[in-house]
Amino acid sequence: MATRKSRRKSVQNSDPGKILDLVMSLSEDNCAPLIVKQNNYLKEECNAEFVIQIIVNTERMEAYIEAIGSTLLQRKYNIQMPLKLIETLKSSGDQTDLLNNFETDFQTILAPYFPKDSSKKHLVLYPVIDKPFSVIVCVVAPKTSEDAVPVIIRECFLFTWPTLKKAISLEHECSLKQKCQQLLKVAKRLFTQVASLETLLKIAMEQAKQLTKAEYCSVMLVDAYKMELVDSFKQDDKYSERRFPMDIGIAGEVIKTGGLINAKSAKEHPNYDPLIDGLPGIDCKTILCFPIREQTGIIGVGQLINKIGDPYFDAMDEEMALAFSVYCGICIIHSVVYQKIQEAHIRNTLAIELVMYHMKVGDAEVNRLTQCTGFHSHPHLTSLHFNPRALSLRELPCYVMKIFVDLGFEKKFNIKSQKLARFILYAKKGYRDVPYHNWLHAFNVTQWAYAALVNFKLVQQGYLTELQALMYLVAGLVHDLDHRGTTNSFHIQGQTTLAALYSSEGSVMERHHLAQAMCILNTEGCDILESLPRKDYDRAILMLRDYILATDLSNYFKNLSEYKSISQDYLKGNRAHVSCLQALLMNAADLSDQLKDWASVKKTAASVLTEFFKQGDVEKSRGDLPLLMMDREKCFIPQLEIQFMQTTCVPLFETLGRIIPKATVCVKIIESHIERWEAAKPIFAEVPATAGLSVLMSQELDNLIEINLKEMEKLRLEAEAANEETT
Repeated sequence: MATRKSRRKSVQNSDPGKILDLVMSLSEDNCAPLIVKQNNYLKEECNAEFVIQIIVNTERMEAYIEAIGSTLLQRKYNIQMPLKLIETLKSSGDQTDLLNNFETDFQTILAPYFPKDSSKKHLVLYPVIDKPFSVIVCVVAPKTSEDAVPVIIRECFLFTWPTLKKAISLEHECSLKQKCQQLLKVAKRLFTQVASLETLLKIAMEQAKQLTKAEYCSVMLVDAYKMELVDSFKQDDKYSERRFPMDIGIAGEVIKTGGLINAKSAKEHPNYDPLIDGLPGIDCKTILCFPIREQTGIIGVGQLINKIGDPYFDAMDEEMALAFSVYCGICIIHSVVYQKIQEAHIRNTLAIELVMYHMKVGDAEVNRLTQCTGFHSHPHLTSLHFNPRALSLRELPCYVMKIFVDLGFEKKFNIKSQKLARFILYAKKGYRDVPYHNWLHAFNVTQWAYAALVNFKLVQQGYLTELQALMYLVAGLVHDLDHRGTTNSFHIQGQTTLAALYSSEGSVMERHHLAQAMCILNTEGCDILESLPRKDYDRAILMLRDYILATDLSNYFKNLSEYKSISQDYLKGNRAHVSCLQALLMNAADLSDQLKDWASVKKTAASVLTEFFKQGDVEKSRGDLPLLMMDREKCFIPQLEIQFMQTTCVPLFETLGRIIPKATVCVKIIESHIERWEAAKPIFAEVPATAGLSVLMSQELDNLIEINLKEMEKLRLEAEAANEETT
């Protein structure tokens, strides 16, 4: 082995003119033509049979050949980096060897270009060392002195290496760019296939094979429940499934370490296990195994098997595999989530079908309602203070039909009587048998909305459009559908199914009521808005949403200051002002129970408190501390009712009264009820809080309240007389 001499800037054994001509001829951007020109020069100067240049990525110890002598190869051919070539790079000096001592893959590439008797010819190997790429120049059978060959090579590369190095780097960057473009196309295709995981995996495997020119590919997903890797593969035109422990083979090592493994000789790898690494009936020569990740961790493993045309997968393949695995992981998770959503949608659809089946309204019921000839003309139906308890429950659907007909909405919006009847009956069945938020409450809200439209002449005086008035009535009918007798905070604190669905949006129960209303409106034969033009239909649904969400008192309190400000200078036709009025009207209808006679107010209070106390009992049972008004052992009923009327009802009707003066009469009615609750305080104070509901419904309560009212009036008169005497 000859020792490499120190580099000098001058040439010793070379003709400067020839080197200059060579340098001037190196004008191509591609690497291979430059190598051919160098090969021809070195062949002539060394009087050799052939010259070959092996380009080495010194960081990865990966080598390839692009030209043999003066022949350009069709593509880059990767070759193994045997110990001989590694030692040549490390020695920094020339070495000699016989051609038949090199690896089989190297000899196979050279065979078509060498005579058959060339296997025993000797080679002079000389490294041109740099980073990140180096070159090993192989001069075959030089007739020039072996000591001169390294000098000729060194002097040649002293002037030509910068150009060749630039071409190699450019080629590498162009190859990387091309691979990235391919990767983006692959990602785009994968993201369009999330609907089917099986199809996605099939396409992913095909695309991974194309990206890296692999012969085979398999994707194994982690089954977290069984702690196994699951591989689906095609055999005899059918997909079969294989399952493996997660801790065996190269795949298991990838799962364990989270790193990529490029086994250039698969069977020699210490973790190789033929059971999991490879595919049935396939001779596994080389494996590139990589993890498939998403945010929560590794969800699978990809295996690329046997590089086509090359002995191993190179660094570029590793980069592509890792980048591909990210897109693949995202797509797999999206596909799994998509399928879960689809399954949930199907289950939801089936659940809705089941609910609608049990809520199903038969044709006979619809016909009885549409053809009813009963007397449904209560004289006070249009009163703002009408008590629905004066009607029998079986008559209520007929009165709802009457309300729509009396307002002319049936004809105005082309609502067929059969559809309207079915819609009303479905809405009736949509309410649960809870103490307060039941069908009777829904009718009460609807009746008050009707009375407000009639008494306040909301449409005639330009407060509302006819479509807004229609949706006001519809919202009254459906605003508490499927109410469970519990509050929003109950569901949020208890992390119920409804909270999981709607808590991120707020107004948990109200959004559920809206969803149930939409189910009914979308049920065949109930679509009372079907005849609306598309634009009006969209507006109607938005109005329905806003009306129902307005019944969440947290929204009312949040917006009350804005409502008060708008009421000071209300402008008809102003979108924000109309939206404010709609919310106030909906709240007024929802709380209109407080505008009835005292007997009805007491019954309403009893129903609401029954719901509250039941909720409080449940909250206690699950370890939560209920609010004072929900606790039957602590709630002082008169004070609770007074506080509710003073902080909620009075401001509501005062604000509404500033917009619609006729509504101010409602405030006086509420104030009279507050007086009665004040008179009830001493009575309730004499009994334990747990007996509050019993006292509320007792027959003696009203008599005692009357006595206290008279006493309070007597004291007031005496105080006034005393004041007059002192003045």
